Amino acid sequence: MSKSIRTAFAAAIVAVAAGSAAYAQSPSEEQTSRAVQAQLNSDAALRSDTLHVETVGNTVYISGQVDTALESGDAVQLASAVPSVGKVVDLTSVTNGN
Repeated sequence: MSKSIRTAFAAAIVAVAAGSAAYAQSPSEEQTSRAVQAQLNSDAALRSDTLHVETVGNTVYISGQVDTALESGDAVQLASAVPSVGKVVDLTSVTNGN
């Protein structure tokens, strides 16, 4: 499966999971999502209230709006620092383009 197809598939999973109760995270996935969200909340420069975190296995998907590509990178770096995170998929949208 090509990288672009995998990314589209992952985005679809996150969109469906965020928009419905059809997908329920396991307790360990929920714990990882909470730990990542806490990391994001600890960075005053990030608008963490616009970010959504979803965990599937040990892969964390971060979606939502950020002001700059730098903020997007910061979010990925913060999420990667959580010990239970194996991979971070950045699905954020940059609103400002800087």
